[in-house]
Amino acid sequence: MIYEKNEYFVLELENDMIYITVFQKGFSILHLSPILIKFPQILLENFNDLKDALAQASEAKIQIGKQKPTIELDIAEDKMSASVKLNCSKEYLKESYSVIMNNILKELQRENISEGILMHILQTGLRIKDSIVIAKGTEPFHGKDAVVTYFKRSERKPAVREDGKVDYYDMSFLDEVKSGDWLGEKVPPTTGKMGRSITGEFALADKGKNKKLLYDRTTVAAIEENGKIILRALINGVVEFREGKIAVGDHLVIEGDVGIETGNIEFDGSVTVKGTIIDNFSVTATKDISILSELGVSNVKEIKSKVGDVFIKGGIFGKGVSKISAGRNIFVKHANECHIIAGENIHIGSYSLGSFLKAKNIFTDEKKGKLIGGVIEAHGKVRAAVIGNRMERKTIINVQGFNREILKEELNKTLLLYKSKIQNLELVKEKLEVYDMFVGQLNLAQNYQYEQTRSQLESLTAEIFQLDEKRKSLMDTLESKGDGEITIGQMAFPDTRLQIKSLEKKLNELTKGTFYAENNYLHFD
Repeated sequence: MIYEKNEYFVLELENDMIYITVFQKGFSILHLSPILIKFPQILLENFNDLKDALAQASEAKIQIGKQKPTIELDIAEDKMSASVKLNCSKEYLKESYSVIMNNILKELQRENISEGILMHILQTGLRIKDSIVIAKGTEPFHGKDAVVTYFKRSERKPAVREDGKVDYYDMSFLDEVKSGDWLGEKVPPTTGKMGRSITGEFALADKGKNKKLLYDRTTVAAIEENGKIILRALINGVVEFREGKIAVGDHLVIEGDVGIETGNIEFDGSVTVKGTIIDNFSVTATKDISILSELGVSNVKEIKSKVGDVFIKGGIFGKGVSKISAGRNIFVKHANECHIIAGENIHIGSYSLGSFLKAKNIFTDEKKGKLIGGVIEAHGKVRAAVIGNRMERKTIINVQGFNREILKEELNKTLLLYKSKIQNLELVKEKLEVYDMFVGQLNLAQNYQYEQTRSQLESLTAEIFQLDEKRKSLMDTLESKGDGEITIGQMAFPDTRLQIKSLEKKLNELTKGTFYAENNYLHFD
């Protein structure tokens, strides 16, 4: 078969091989492109021989390639699809369409392809050069992963609000629940639906991944309801997350005041006082303490949360003797002549007057918050709208500061350990998934291993929770400017004394801006 014949050469097919015989020099190899486009079945293999033949015009028959098969069938490795590529001219396809279609069907039959053949493509959609999908299997419908949802605790973000007459300090603090209340749920994973390959074999569907509900089994129950696993409170109390597990904590509610009728309060759990605390009485709790009277507390002996937060809606009139402490954060509208110490942060809505404050960070309301007189000690940063007053009351702000490089290194180590624990957790989850497939069929030894694995899961979850808390604390400190920061949002009055690390500054005029320590120097922006 002759593909092309002109004054320069003959290009022909013989026994599936492509030959060229060149009679005359002067034909550029670039001019072959239109011929190759016209005959896509030509596959050039011996390019150098072709180049020499055109240059020498020796009239010898030179093999330069071979003919591609008219039909090239490509079957996907997973046997979920098959494509065809036609190596012929448009004219040949038009003239021999039915022959080509029948040959494709024979090729499919030879490869045992019987499912998902796209006859509408074979009948009307064939074209040259392009690879066209002509058979498509039924993809498996993979199962959906389990979906776990937990009770969302109120965000502890206090604000000074106005109701038209008075300002009050408000926030959502404790989330109370009663026995039977919803605390979370799991929609179980689905199994999915099998598919079928183009050769008729079943394609297995992946089952959705299971997820564990993490809850305290003494205060929360998991109950199957309408195809879901629902978490419900077993007791009245407040919602807590203990080392990554949802729980209901003991909650003591004092409907009125803490005073002669109640005596001093000491409670293992959280305490809510809807009234106030009478002079010289105290409240101590292991967890959160909430004092809801808008009058606040006056001359109270002590309010102490060992590992939780303290919220005093109406503020403190301490008269120099009141002590407020918390393992974590303290939120108070105002503080008059009292001692406040927090393991994490102190948030003051309105002002602090003549008080001793100590915490990692101390914040007041960015528009109205004032620190007037007293001593304020922080580890990372202090932020207030106003410091001191027009009477130039002596106010001392002392930021201990930190070594940024050491904290960064500690944060990196924490993140690496956190990542490692997460990876271990995933391996433990996979082991539990295997055990879960055979629940009810395990022997004593296997049951023991199952319980050990579940205990390992809970232990890892607790460690991850603690590492995440540490990560947040480190990042919060590193958000400070330099190695320690004091920010004055509106003004600081003269006779305000600032110290960051060993660097001191006494203000002699009204000042606004941020002081921070860096490279053993006190900077000001």
